[in-house]
Amino acid sequence: MSAANGAGQTAPAGRRWLAHPRLATSGLVALFDVPFAVLTAWLTWRSLHWPLVGDAAIFHFIAGQMKMGAVPYRDIVDVNMPLTYDLHAAVVSIGGMSDTAWRAFDLIAAAIMSACILMLVAPAGRAVAILAMLAVLVTHLLLGPYAAGQRDFLMSIPALATALVSARMAEDQERRWLYLLLAGAFALTAAAIKPTGILLLLLPPLAARLHWRDIAWIVAGAAGAGLLVFGTLTGGGELPALLRIIQELLPQYGAEGARTVPDVLGAVQWIVPVAGLALAAAWGIAAAKPPRARVMIGLTVFGLIHLLAQRKGWFYHVYPLAIGIACWGAWSLAALSRGRALACLTAMALTVGWSVPGSAYDPEADPALRAASAMQSALESRLPRGARVQVLDADNGAFLAMARAGMRQATPHIQWFSLLLGTSAVRADFLAALEAEPPAAILLTNAEWPRPFGFEAVEDWPELMALLTSHYDLSASGHEDFIRWRLYLRRALAPNAPKQ
Repeated sequence: MSAANGAGQTAPAGRRWLAHPRLATSGLVALFDVPFAVLTAWLTWRSLHWPLVGDAAIFHFIAGQMKMGAVPYRDIVDVNMPLTYDLHAAVVSIGGMSDTAWRAFDLIAAAIMSACILMLVAPAGRAVAILAMLAVLVTHLLLGPYAAGQRDFLMSIPALATALVSARMAEDQERRWLYLLLAGAFALTAAAIKPTGILLLLLPPLAARLHWRDIAWIVAGAAGAGLLVFGTLTGGGELPALLRIIQELLPQYGAEGARTVPDVLGAVQWIVPVAGLALAAAWGIAAAKPPRARVMIGLTVFGLIHLLAQRKGWFYHVYPLAIGIACWGAWSLAALSRGRALACLTAMALTVGWSVPGSAYDPEADPALRAASAMQSALESRLPRGARVQVLDADNGAFLAMARAGMRQATPHIQWFSLLLGTSAVRADFLAALEAEPPAAILLTNAEWPRPFGFEAVEDWPELMALLTSHYDLSASGHEDFIRWRLYLRRALAPNAPKQ
């Protein structure tokens, strides 16, 4: 294949393999990009009212507790990696608990991700690079507000950065050391959000053969980022608590709700907007693979491993896979014939057109938001800000209510899984903490994961029920669709009750 471009000049090394095919398809792809960009802009505008919901509300609640002095892992039992808390703490510090601040953060993250995709795919042509970016943005926007700022979405940014610098390492020998250093740092950053990110350290060897000195640069970059992220855990006692959670709780947490491989792979239904680019990647599988293409394939394989390793197949676990497919498919699309390229674009149009009609989100119809508003009102009308409250929930709105009402968590346990999966000693310590310093209130919802919805975890625990009946009164309760909640107020604090 000739390496000469239309102007008679030699194409850069990363583009030689697709110089002529790119000319054949770029106009067709550019024509498709125009309505696709209009759709993306409309979906973005439609998303501006997205509220703070789901997992983001949990992490905002934890960030609020951190502002009050709580230390993750030690004072809040959770199984997520430290950078997740740091990111939410930064958002809360700058914008508070508002929906607007969280929406702005998600859009900024999407913009950074878009820039990484454009830079990674750019050598294949501007049109296909824009197509890859739009495909990822449309996928993200169609997933709705519960996908905003998700950990798998956020970790995809350093994952893309690792892929980009890995490719640049093979293309720019003069600054090879710098790109290897950055690859190690970006991979460790991804791992500080989701542990599977450590596998991104395997991307540089896909771009070029490495020597011992190259490996040393990667290790140095990873070690530097690791010290920066995890070194801060040693000061407040977080690190021992994290290690204890990893050893005792995380294996049980990972096993709960584990699904079969076919069920996990069923999560790909959430990324149908990139199906046309997956077809392009399949058609281009036999083509020559320069360093960038090999890195994109590696990113796709990482996304698949990431999805399978979590064993649950939740919708947001597919982000790295979707992004890898989008980049690899767009790169391959540039080298396809017009007929095949048209088939891929038609598949994209059909899948996106099928996905859009059912993707609208109405905040007023969200039971979790309605329940959160009712719980927040109940807390604020009965307790001052900063009051100690024991909350136990999963994702039924109690964390958002606690965060916005400014309540302080009474014990480290915020979700039922840490008590249900923990030992009898863990549950005994929980009860002892409540009895030694009874909180002003106890807020419960019927989200008792890994148990089914209900209040059985409370009602089947005689010691906890005895504490509730002897020290607390049911002060408020609510029912929003499938969500039920109960607020117990300590008797000494009940309205019109005599002081104890």
